[in-house]
Amino acid sequence: MLSTCLRYVLNSLPVVSYVILLSFSYSFILYICGRVSLTFAGIYLVGAYATVSLGMALMGNNMSFAGFIGILLLACLLGAAMLVASYLCFERFLKTDVHRMVATSSLLVASRGLVKVIWGTTPVTYSAPFLSMGVSEIAGNIVPNYYLFMLAVALLLMLALSYFLNRTCWGMRFRASSLDGERTMAQACGVNQNVVTLMTFAIAGVLAGLAGGLYAPIAGAAYGSEGNALLLAALSVIIGGVGSIGGAVLAAFIVGIARAVAAIKMPVLELAVPFIIASITLMLRPFGLWGKEFRY
Repeated sequence: MLSTCLRYVLNSLPVVSYVILLSFSYSFILYICGRVSLTFAGIYLVGAYATVSLGMALMGNNMSFAGFIGILLLACLLGAAMLVASYLCFERFLKTDVHRMVATSSLLVASRGLVKVIWGTTPVTYSAPFLSMGVSEIAGNIVPNYYLFMLAVALLLMLALSYFLNRTCWGMRFRASSLDGERTMAQACGVNQNVVTLMTFAIAGVLAGLAGGLYAPIAGAAYGSEGNALLLAALSVIIGGVGSIGGAVLAAFIVGIARAVAAIKMPVLELAVPFIIASITLMLRPFGLWGKEFRY
């Protein structure tokens, strides 16, 4: 029984890892800036295709760990640049939530169009990083080392962000901005709101691009996969709570393990399980398992 449970957990690690990154990318903008941005899903898709294309073009099957890290860093920079550009060119001029929602939805569609023009709609794969890392045995279960690498990257980033938000002067400015709905008090205290907003979008873009880059060697890059990423991220935020790093990690584990179990035991419910969990969470704890009352 214990071995079976461990197997479900290990099999869910890839989904858990990229959902941690995506859910906090979505939640971070909502928590700090008080706005919903759907552009992160398009950045996830672009990050996945960029990682596959760069890996095949630069290294082929001769994958080195340092080379793959370099490609992931490029995916992060691409994600940050895209999300910051979306804010500078569009979102900062919009004053209402409805207009921002329409704009970010349009940017998501534009990202899909960009992928279609550059790479087409045919799924592409690049599994060299996944295969080159080998496998390990944990309590009698074989687990690819790449799964553990993905989880380590996601958790280390969450720890780094937790330290940044709670232990640094800039983190204090971020938290002050999140607690001040109109940001007037934070601005009166000397917090540069333009810098805070740009940094928020840049961090969210890094997380979204990295999520696509990390997941691509396992699932490949597929046109349309951003829809599933968007749903999982939004549901994880509902389950875990807005702006909560612990909530993002907890919700990702719940969703990932539940889907792994459903895929084997009840395949027909695999896609419905996250919605069921989110519905139960909303009934029992409307602000999420680790969240607090949130107004924006």
